[in-house]
Formats: sequence, structure tokens, C-alpha cells
Amino acid sequence: MTAAAVRPGVARASTPTRRRRRIRNLGSRVFLAFLIVFLFAPLLVVVLFSFNATASLSFPIPGFSLRWYDKVLDDPVVIAALGRSAIAAFVTGLAAGTIGILAALGIQGLPPRWRGAVQTVVLIPIATPALLLAIGLAIYSNRLNIKPPQLPMAIAGHVLLALPFVLLTMTAALERFRFSLLEAARDLGASRARAFWTITFPLVLPAVLGAVLLAAAVSLDEFIIAFFTTGSDNTLPLVIYARIRRVIDPGLNALATILLIGTTLLAILAARSTTASGRR
Repeated sequence: MTAAAVRPGVARASTPTRRRRRIRNLGSRVFLAFLIVFLFAPLLVVVLFSFNATASLSFPIPGFSLRWYDKVLDDPVVIAALGRSAIAAFVTGLAAGTIGILAALGIQGLPPRWRGAVQTVVLIPIATPALLLAIGLAIYSNRLNIKPPQLPMAIAGHVLLALPFVLLTMTAALERFRFSLLEAARDLGASRARAFWTITFPLVLPAVLGAVLLAAAVSLDEFIIAFFTTGSDNTLPLVIYARIRRVIDPGLNALATILLIGTTLLAILAARSTTASGRR
């Protein structure tokens, strides 16, 4: 009887709690929806207008067409810039990935009291404005009499920019790595090189691939360093910038969409590879 008497009171007390919980959940969902719209609405507008059948950049859209993609992909300047961007992203990914895994392994081998300090120093470029890196590279190329600066100097800047992100990815992967496996391999007679190639590298390979893809994504849409260092070797972001200063060309929406698709695919593949590394 006591329990029966208590239950209605508990139900009455819990009803306002459930109501408040529903209100909080609804408020969180509304805020999340607003945040997603705020972040992605400008990108969706660009993608939508890239399929516009006319040169008008206003709503409503009279029809959909691929004419602007045909136009930009028939442009030799765009094709050349796209090729340079692809080369820069590929080389940046390989260089930053190689340097990053070696640096991460070196940091893991340091005493714990030094490890945090070295990681902080290595990650300083994340907080450094890209403009300062670009100006420094431009001055350095001028001192080396590289006139005008060319794509390799931009790639060097992209590596500097992407390396901290690679290090963060690799350091997180190595923190989950069981170094006892290496000790067991060494006890069984394996050399350091063989233990690395047969045990360490296969286990951290998904993280390495994720870091390489992330570095490539950083390079693909990077603008400031390329603006100061590439000279006449324009990448795709520089072509978009140069054309938007002259006239609002609907083809720019197609170029921006191509760039958006490329960076998004690289970021998604990097995230999937890094997640796969965490499950191993």
C-alpha cells in the first residue's frame, strides 16, 4: 500500500522532469539544425548555382544544366591549374606523411618530461598565421634568387602548414600502439628495421594514410601561401581568385564546386582511414 501511495507522487514529480528534458532536447536539436544551416548554406548555394542553366545568379533558378562544368573543363588555364593543385596535394601528402611518421616515432621515443614540450614546439605552426609563413617563404625564395617563385616553394609551404595536423594524427595513433610487440620481436631476433616494417608500419598504416590524405586536403584548397610563392604557376584557388576580381562568372561556381568535392572526399577518406586505425 505504501508503494502504491508513493508511485503517483513519483509519477507527478517525474512528469515535469521529463517535460524539461524534452524541452532541452528540442532546444539542442534546433540549435544543431541552425548551426548546420549556418555553416553549409553558403556552400549549398554555390553548388546549386553551378548547375544553373543561365548566367543569372538569382532565385528562382530557371533550369539545371552542366554547361558551366563543360565551359571550365574546356579551359586550358583551368586544366593546367587543376593539374598543379593535384601535384601539390600529392607531393605535400607524401612529404608531410613521411616526415610526420618519423617525427612522431622520434617524439614517442623521448622521455615523458620532454615529450610534451617537443610536441608543443612542433605544433606551433597551427597557431602561426599562414600569412607569416607565406611572407617568410617569399623572402627566402628571393634570397635564393628564385624569381619568380614557383610551385616547389608553394609545396614546401604546404608541407609546413600540413605537418602539425599529420603529427597530431600520428601521435594519437602511436599512443594506442602496443610497443610490447616490438620488444617481443626484438627478443625473437628481429632487427629494428625488420620490426618496424613487419609490425609497426602495418599496424599504423591506416593512420599514415589518413594523415597523408589530410595533408593533401590542406594543400588542395590552400590560397595564401600559394598566392605569395607560386608566381606564374597558378593553382586552382588562385585562378578562382583572379577571375572573381574581374567579373562574376557563373563558371566560378563550377570551379568552387570541383574544389569543394575534392577537399571533401579527401577529408572523408582521411577520417575513415583514421577511424579504422583506432579500431585496430
